[in-house]
Amino acid sequence: MILKDRPYLCQIPSVSIPTQNDTAKAKDKAEEAAEIARATDRGWELLKEMEGNCMYFISGWWSYSFCYNTDVKQFHQLPPGKGAPIFPPMEDPATPSYVLGRFEKNQHSPSDRKPNPRIDPPKDTSASSPSNHRTPNTQLRAKGDLRYLVQTLSGGTACDLTGRDRKIEVQFHCHPQSADRIGWIKEVSTCSYLMVIYTPRLCNDVAFLPPRENKAAPITCQEILASTSDIPEWRARKQEDAERKLVAASSSGRPVVGGIEVGGMKLVGKEGQRIETPPNTAFTMPGE
Repeated sequence: MILKDRPYLCQIPSVSIPTQNDTAKAKDKAEEAAEIARATDRGWELLKEMEGNCMYFISGWWSYSFCYNTDVKQFHQLPPGKGAPIFPPMEDPATPSYVLGRFEKNQHSPSDRKPNPRIDPPKDTSASSPSNHRTPNTQLRAKGDLRYLVQTLSGGTACDLTGRDRKIEVQFHCHPQSADRIGWIKEVSTCSYLMVIYTPRLCNDVAFLPPRENKAAPITCQEILASTSDIPEWRARKQEDAERKLVAASSSGRPVVGGIEVGGMKLVGKEGQRIETPPNTAFTMPGE
């Protein structure tokens, strides 16, 4: 390769691509199915440790609670003070609240909701009815190389607009640097919701770990010298390039983090001087 009128010898990495045939593809699919089944069982086993715990999320006027193996609830927070803490939010009994979904064993509680003959099919109350032995609506999903667990909860408070129960999809994602927490929640359609929960528990299984960044294999080049007499000139050029880069780095100014010039002593540095947060600057505590 010729670069700036100088010859270079470059080495291109060799990346081997495995050959695939019908037998290998069938074997890979079988192994993938077995791995998905194993990861699903292991994932729900890890999440069982959440049982008995509740998480809370505040978004404007609404507050939300997620109690594993119980339900997901939307309510108004009791104003803090007079015994009511700021967090976790306490439900205001004087305002309406809604169950967005219940875990399987708590769905369709007779004390909460009466059957609607327009939308509810007749129930088979016999002991052998499959509906009496339903398993939770759970599955493992993959988005690219990212895997996460999903559970669909139904049997929520009846929706005035649709006449159907509210329902919510809860996604559990591995997050190694976070405690159990609700990442966000939104209403994706009328009385149908989506909640994302970040938990380090799933990170105990490699199947749920975030994918590693795939870095491109580097192409290395070395300049070709015509003779050993060119070595002193080559070394001088290398030294000159290094000095030029050093000067450019020092003249670029001090680093700026969150709108604050580090080492500039513009906001702090003098006794009694108070730091003022620049506009549009958000600070995140470690672990958030």
